[in-house]
Amino acid sequence: MLFAVAAQGPMPDSLVEPVFGRADWFILVAEDGHISGAFRNPHRDDREAAGQRLVALLAAHGVTHVLCGECGSKARIVLADAGMTLAVGVGGTVRDAILRQGVVVAGGQVGAFSG
Repeated sequence: MLFAVAAQGPMPDSLVEPVFGRADWFILVAEDGHISGAFRNPHRDDREAAGQRLVALLAAHGVTHVLCGECGSKARIVLADAGMTLAVGVGGTVRDAILRQGVVVAGGQVGAFSG
């Protein structure tokens, strides 16, 4: 399992972003709690098909679960078609959001990489 958390910043103590497609960052957390990295959302300001492009990017990173505040209907369909599990209504920090999934985030350092 690999979680992608829509976040307002690149660190585990960043707040979860309220809207999936408009998230500034995505933090990737493995099932064992290790943070694989973080990347800026290159599709944040796209006018069309932002959700589709973002899901393709997450899939390329091996993401299986997405956590965010809310997600539009088109992005929900694309996520489901990609076989990703979506959790909405998620708030607080990235660390807290992952903990609510039963995963304890190991350490606090995030290695940023480009998507």
